[in-house]
Amino acid sequence: MSQIIPGNKAFTRVPDACPTGGFKSNDLEQVKAQREVAWDLIKQMGQNLINRKSLIDISMPARIFEPRSYLQRIADGWCYAPIYLTQAAMTEEPIERFKHVITFAVAGLSNTCTQKKPFNPILGETYQATFMDGAEVFTEQSSHHPPVTNWQIMGPEGAYHFYGYGEWTASFRGNSVKGHQKGPHFVEFKDGSKIVYNLPEVWVHGIMMGDRIVEYDGLMKFRDEKNGLGCDLLINPPQTGGGFFGWGKKKNPTDYFAGTIFKSKNGNLEDETSREILCVTEGSWLGCVEFDGKTAWDFQLGLPIDIPAPADNPLPSDCRFREDLVSLANGDVDAANENKVKLENKQRREARLRKDGYEKRNQAHP
Repeated sequence: MSQIIPGNKAFTRVPDACPTGGFKSNDLEQVKAQREVAWDLIKQMGQNLINRKSLIDISMPARIFEPRSYLQRIADGWCYAPIYLTQAAMTEEPIERFKHVITFAVAGLSNTCTQKKPFNPILGETYQATFMDGAEVFTEQSSHHPPVTNWQIMGPEGAYHFYGYGEWTASFRGNSVKGHQKGPHFVEFKDGSKIVYNLPEVWVHGIMMGDRIVEYDGLMKFRDEKNGLGCDLLINPPQTGGGFFGWGKKKNPTDYFAGTIFKSKNGNLEDETSREILCVTEGSWLGCVEFDGKTAWDFQLGLPIDIPAPADNPLPSDCRFREDLVSLANGDVDAANENKVKLENKQRREARLRKDGYEKRNQAHP
């Protein structure tokens, strides 16, 4: 993998960054409420909860939720689209465009460390919104099991088209929960060039005890097949330095990342032997993105964090019409729980009907 192994360079990080890495939550009241729910689930399910592969299908009480659907929450990570995707669309230079897309994807992670849980979308649920520059946002829940979300952003005057889909997974890992939105993210431009990338894993530590810390970890791969460009960006990479056996070595915060932009000499971006290194990228997803030491994003610049405004006339399937979400937004937690259970039961019934119909068709037409 084409990457750099960083030393002990210091990068800008937000005030809530934990010294050892990740985003530290200071909302102690919400952490307490979530731990009470976790302990209740352990009492009810015991070892089955800890050993289960997925937490997606476990029903949680509305008191630990925020009055938003995941279809709204997913847009938090796209908050810099009006800046960096617009800049990417305005340049025809492939490497500069590539840098803007990388910056958009990495910088947006800093805006996703929200403490409360969003409502899980119902199959067929939608959300429509608009960024401040006029870019239109559309999200839809296209699968119930597994849970898959589709989205697209249409840039102003068709400057760019950002689209993709993701399957959300979550599971217990001791005192932590591991989550991942698996699926491709595409950014397409008028000249036909297209950049695709993936998201890293996310870890929420301190579920039962200790500090509540959110960390991203792993490899983000960016690819531009048309222009033969790639980038392997590793969050929390290994380090060099230190004395004998590594004594005296100071470990970087886990939110640091490092990688390279490269060009393929033979057209195969996955062939590491044919890569020409063009640029080094470093930084922290909690503070800054640099290319060859030049700043592309720094939270201290005070760039506007744009969360899209809901559309005025959305489809009837828009998540803002959900009774449980509306009840919670109005401060009625009991009604939110009741309506949430009704929606969950309705979705389970419909899932059984779809399954029964599918099996009957297969029996009739083997």
